[in-house]
Amino acid sequence: MESSLLLRVYALILSNKLNTMSLTSSTIGRKVAMALSGLFLVVFLTQHFTINFISVFSEDTFNEISHFMGNNPIVQFLLQPILIFGVIFHFTMGFVLEIQNRKSRAVQYSVYKGNANAPWASRNMIWSGAVVLSFLGLHFYDFWFPEMNYKYVEVLPLDSERYFEEMTHKFQDLLRVILYVISFGFLALHLFHGFASSFQSVGFNNKYSPTIKKFTIAFSVVIPLGFIFIALFHHIKSL
Repeated sequence: MESSLLLRVYALILSNKLNTMSLTSSTIGRKVAMALSGLFLVVFLTQHFTINFISVFSEDTFNEISHFMGNNPIVQFLLQPILIFGVIFHFTMGFVLEIQNRKSRAVQYSVYKGNANAPWASRNMIWSGAVVLSFLGLHFYDFWFPEMNYKYVEVLPLDSERYFEEMTHKFQDLLRVILYVISFGFLALHLFHGFASSFQSVGFNNKYSPTIKKFTIAFSVVIPLGFIFIALFHHIKSL
């Protein structure tokens, strides 16, 4: 009786393990995993945009929210590591799938055929993703690394009013603003195809699909334009 029960438990564990492995070992599994991680990053992007957009209207409110997010242990030690893992996982899956697609592509086109096979945004997801990944490196250099240095290396005293000044100082540099604008342009292209296709990859295909498609297109335009507006607004204001 006990040995039979143990065998059943072992079989269940093995089955779950295989299912987890198949999620990242098969092509379809990787697409689903990348779609889920992409949807997760869209949620973060929305939250990040909302906080930054507040800086246009209220310096005090922006400082207050930033101070809360920067010193909340749940955000710092639980959500932040999950976010970093999500970013690494999403882009890793993207590059792996791109390599697989290139290897399995039976026909190579020597002449550009426009949208005959797929839209430009779809065919160049790897390049728009690479630009976005490079931008994330710049963004980490501008904000995340200085924040880690401030709190955990130099261990400076808490200052709830420093965040607005730190952000707007970065946008005084015109070259940096230009890089941000270009990066958000590529983010729009990446979202234009990736956001909508994420719903399809997870099997969400019903009567609401056209509405979701319209929403993802609007999101892909409004959010990057909003980030561009924030950068330009603070740059112009600093002149």
